[in-house]
Amino acid sequence: MRDIAREMYVSLNTVKTHSSAIYRKLAVSSRADAVAEAKRLGLL
Repeated sequence: MRDIAREMYVSLNTVKTHSSAIYRKLAVSSRADAVAEAKRLGLL
């Protein structure tokens, strides 16, 4: 996540906050689960 924050010029906390919101909306608890659910929903 640190690399993402650096590349997007935002704080690490901002990336974590947005990641948590995405996980909550997808009803998952990990990055791998989020990717799998997004693929299942046709988002990726």
